This record gives sequence, C-alpha cells and structure tokens, in this order.
Amino acid sequence: MAGTQLPNETLHAIFENLSASSLAAIVRTSHHFRLIAERILYTSIVISESLPRNSDDPASVHAAICASTILARPHLAEVVRKLSIRWHTDPGARDEYLPTVTPVLAILNRTLRTLQHLEQLELALGLVGVPLDARAVLDGCPLPALRGFALSGLGRGTLSPKMHAVPSTSVAISSFLSCAPAVSHLRLLDCYEALELPAEALSALHDFRGSAIAAASVLPGRPVSLLGLVGHEFITERDLQRIASGSVPIRWLDLSMMSVTPILLRDISRHLTAVEVMKVKLALRHTLHHALSGISLLAGLSSVLGAFTALHQLDLSPTSVDGVGRGNALEESALCTTWARACPALRHVVFPSRTEWRRDSENADVWVPAAGATVWTRY
Repeated sequence: MAGTQLPNETLHAIFENLSASSLAAIVRTSHHFRLIAERILYTSIVISESLPRNSDDPASVHAAICASTILARPHLAEVVRKLSIRWHTDPGARDEYLPTVTPVLAILNRTLRTLQHLEQLELALGLVGVPLDARAVLDGCPLPALRGFALSGLGRGTLSPKMHAVPSTSVAISSFLSCAPAVSHLRLLDCYEALELPAEALSALHDFRGSAIAAASVLPGRPVSLLGLVGHEFITERDLQRIASGSVPIRWLDLSMMSVTPILLRDISRHLTAVEVMKVKLALRHTLHHALSGISLLAGLSSVLGAFTALHQLDLSPTSVDGVGRGNALEESALCTTWARACPALRHVVFPSRTEWRRDSENADVWVPAAGATVWTRY
C-alpha cells in the first residue's frame, strides 16, 4: 500500500482532518494505520446513545464498549483528552434501566481512573430518580489535568429530598472535585444540594452553572466571574449573599434555564452589582403591570434594570415570544431608549423575538438594528 510509505507525521496530518467514522474505518485497514488513527480517534470521545432497558449485557451500550477498549489497550488512556457521554432515556419511571447501567458505570469508573491526562469530562446520564450512587462512576478518580466537568441526569434532581431511596450526589461530587484541582469550568445541572468542599479546592474555578443552592456552597472565596443558574423561581437571601461572596465579582449572568420574575431580578440586583452581560428568561405570567400587554409588558423592567449599573448587554431571547408578541421597530427602539435612561451603561439588547439593537457609536441617544450580531459568546 502506497500510503504506508508516508512518514507518520504526514499520515497524522491527513488523518486528523477526517471524521470519527472515517477514522474508525481506517483503524481496520492495517496495523500501521491503526496505531496512528486510533490515537486521533480516542483523543476526543463523544458518545450519544439511547439506553436499552433491563439489559445486563454491557456490550449493548456503546460507552461500555469504548471504556472496555481503553482498559484492554492501556496506551490509549494516555491520549484521551475529552470524554463526553450522553444517554437518552424515556420519560417516566426509569428503574428498568438499573440492570443496564450498573455494570456499565463500574466499567466507566475503572476507565476514568486511568485517564490521567483527561481535560474535559461530560456525563449527561438521563437517570434522575434512579437509585444509583454517583460514587459508582466518580469514586477514586483523581484527574489532575481536568479543566471542565459537567454532570447531569443523576441523583434526585428537583425531586423531594425525602426520597431516601435515591442517594444524594453531593458527597460523591465533593469528593471528586477535591481531587481535581485544575477545574475551571463546572456544570452541575441536577444537583440541588450544597457541596462540602475544602477551602483550597477549585481555586481556578472561572465559571459555574447549577442550582442556587449548589452555587451558594461553591462560589464563596472562589474566582467565579461567569454564573449560570438553573431551577426554581425563588432564591433565598442567604444563598444570594453567599453567591456574591466570591473572590471576584460576577460579570456574566445566565438566567436562561430558569423562569425569572421581576422580583427575583430585583433581589439579584441587590447582590450582583457588577453584572455586565445578562441573559434572562422572564416569567411573564407575573405581569409587570396589569394595564400593559404584549411587548409593552417589558417597559416595566426599567426600574429593575436601573439597579444593574454596569450592565451593557441584555439578552431576553430565551423569553417566550408568545407571551410578549413581536414588537415593531418603533416599539423596540423606544424600549431600548427607555431602558438606557435607567441603565446608562446599556449598549446591546436582544428581544424575545431575537431581534437585536445596539446603541449608535456616534449618537448615544440613537439605537440601530444589529443585523447578524453575535451575543452571549461566553457560553
């Protein structure tokens, strides 16, 4: 085969531009090609699959096959930098998945213990409410190079804490993060419990996405400047105080994964005073003024936005357009002008209709449509 005469460097440069399916085919062509292609193939592992019910055969799950391959070929563990696993499960009772995932999680755990160069780990398991202990996959996995960690679909989620049959995830997550000193990006979308972390843990944490309860236990004393909150419409005063006690101010705030009332926004503004970029999904069933309707509802935000003195970008695109309606250009421009009077730093607005407006660079009193502008680039 002529290709086998090429230097390994040349083959690597060719192979790294191929798709995962093409690399998988190349791996089967020759021993020489396999040695090169598989190192590229296993550098970034992304698996998205539907879980079978009531199967005790790990070979029926692609994630288990991949993990078993790494265990059987230990040199592959050295090249893995990203591991992303997303399981799709049916809604409703999920206990029937337990026979399937129990042996698979054990295999994943053994594999994770070998991935000392792993930089990004994403586990979206789709198993909220299933009586599984997070330690089954996270226990004993010190990952010194890990920069990003995302875990969802495990534990109680928003279910009642009284569901003792479903173990808490906070202990397992706390223990895991205590052994991952380099983590700077953390997402815990289904953890509605406080973590117990040593003061020296997560000293490099830059952004966090999760519940207010988890955020209140993670942020104090840590350099988190980007915060995304999920879950309920209510946040306690105590949690807001703790969220605001990081070592640096929160400058990017994403509230697109929870319904936000004007009252909650007001409460947040009293604590997170340095927010510069904010993305919000408004809860419009709580009318801002009983006499207003359609896009005019948004006029009532002026007094709330005035409390965010550093805010220069406001993105309302996650808000349902059905609750607001599509305003015309005159209405939207007038709203931008009204909000800018209350919040002089405001420069960029995205409406629920996804139309964008920017303050004119030469005339601060004029707002112009921002065709094709990109917003919220930090997430």
